[in-house]
Amino acid sequence: MIANKLTISYFPVPGVIFCLQIFASVAFIVAARSVGLLSADRLTGSNVKVFIPYICSFVLSLYSNGRALANSNVETVIVFRSCSPLLVSVLDWLCLGRELPSPRSGLALAGVAAGAIGYVLVDSEFAVRGVRAYFWVSLNLAGIVFEMTYGKRLISRVSFDAPVWGAVLYTNALSLVPMFCMAAAAGEVGRVDPAGAPPMGLACLALSCVIGIGISWSGWNCRAKISATAYTLLGVVCKFFSILLNVAIWDKHATRAGL
Repeated sequence: MIANKLTISYFPVPGVIFCLQIFASVAFIVAARSVGLLSADRLTGSNVKVFIPYICSFVLSLYSNGRALANSNVETVIVFRSCSPLLVSVLDWLCLGRELPSPRSGLALAGVAAGAIGYVLVDSEFAVRGVRAYFWVSLNLAGIVFEMTYGKRLISRVSFDAPVWGAVLYTNALSLVPMFCMAAAAGEVGRVDPAGAPPMGLACLALSCVIGIGISWSGWNCRAKISATAYTLLGVVCKFFSILLNVAIWDKHATRAGL
């Protein structure tokens, strides 16, 4: 998240940035597979059909995350995402047959939601622009909730010879064209100026591509081993370090009361 925020600060075209990250992941897998470093399933029509709903939510959550980072600070995006485990736990129960959280767990998740409400009340963007300030982060939250729930269902329904790298290849290969279409529709492609790219911006972009490959692999690996709610909560807990890093490197962060 921090790498994306830094990259977007240099290149305010999140859709194009995500296209490059997705392409880097696909290129890495194809190249590594060709020399025998890893195994990844090839695309088949039956598996592609099952992946389509997930790809739609993945592209929506990824693009809205980029737009949210471009228009808000990192903490605002994290706070809204912190509400996702509570929503995913309900969908876990409705769609995947898992138990609802215990009263103790439910109280903990409700406490996170209460903290999010408190953040909104002291956020300057909310004071100036009201609910409109949270359009992209709200869209991101909706996409994440569906993505996390359906992704868990997906990993148990699709048969892969190489489950992790196969899922990573499917996710990135199938999302490249939709993401490019969203970037083009937003007019981002015409705003790209490779000649004027600063070296530090290119370094941040390269770093984000490497991190993207790691997140894709570790995310699908982890998703196969724990529940959708636990996986979503893990994605929130790691943001403690994101907030500390964000505060340490620059002044584009929330107020002291918000933190």
